[in-house]
Amino acid sequence: MSTIELKNLVISKISEINDEAFLAAINTILDSKSESVEDYNLDLKKSEDDIAHENVATHNQFLEKIAQWKKR
Repeated sequence: MSTIELKNLVISKISEINDEAFLAAINTILDSKSESVEDYNLDLKKSEDDIAHENVATHNQFLEKIAQWKKR
């Protein structure tokens, strides 16, 4: 199957979908595909800065916070 045939098949299938959540998921996938290398590298740099400045939390710390929120 050629790229054009595959593209047309996918478009045809998407046009038949009425599930908003599923369409939103597809849109998210398509948006992430269009992210540029520069944006990706910028996100990585921000993450590295967060780690360097200890702006991070462990999984267990998040679980404790969630447990506190549930008690409210």
